[in-house]
Amino acid sequence: MLLRYTTVLTLASALLQPPGVLFLLVMFGWLSEVLGWRYCGRTLIILALGILYFFSTAIGARLLLMPLENRYPTLNQPLTGAERPEAIVVLGGGEVMDMDSPHSRLETANARTLVRLMAAARLANRTQLPVVPSGGAPRFGVAAEATTMAHILRQDFHVTSPIWPETHSYNTAANAADSSALLAAHHIQKIYLVTSALHMPRAVAWFRLSHLEVIPVPTDYRLNRVRELKLDSWLPRAIFMEISSEACHEYLGLLWLWLQEQGLGNGN
Repeated sequence: MLLRYTTVLTLASALLQPPGVLFLLVMFGWLSEVLGWRYCGRTLIILALGILYFFSTAIGARLLLMPLENRYPTLNQPLTGAERPEAIVVLGGGEVMDMDSPHSRLETANARTLVRLMAAARLANRTQLPVVPSGGAPRFGVAAEATTMAHILRQDFHVTSPIWPETHSYNTAANAADSSALLAAHHIQKIYLVTSALHMPRAVAWFRLSHLEVIPVPTDYRLNRVRELKLDSWLPRAIFMEISSEACHEYLGLLWLWLQEQGLGNGN
């Protein structure tokens, strides 16, 4: 049942964000043409092409990305005194095949997860707080992402503080719920939360809904924040479409969270 639910959510997300939503617009435009609604059909096709172009430029990607990445400032110094959190939670961002052992089908952290782990390790080595890497198995028969993350924290980033892997979660909401349950066993309610800046608004919202006090530690910024926009910022490139798609995924996630909250607020 859970697998079916997550599959439906994954399919819906793919169709509602670029490039899936653009294919839907073109398909509806083509169907409108077939049915004789030429004005409507051509409008949809032109709209899809316009969105494709805009989302594929640095201008479009930046307009989508910045409201998410600028929501929380970077953490320059760990907090002290009464404001000091009691643990560090770092969220998994995906895995890739471990090319050091390709025949064993082992996986290791991808670049995004490594950047998050680097930030968490730096914070852990400065504070000596326990670290909770959060992420379940990406598919049946392989190790949980949190297990891989814990190994990297210990072996590659030399974290000496306690590491408590949370190995069951399959999305951000589950990251929050399962990490909260694990931390409750240690009587911890205030945490540093480490994830990509793009992902941080949604992650913070879910963790606060799970009754945790959150100090955001954003990392893995997707665009060069120093380089000014120039004429070539209007040129379409695949990397900007990827960033735009990720930003749309986050906005959809925030919308889904808002709908969930409305349902809870109405007693449904």
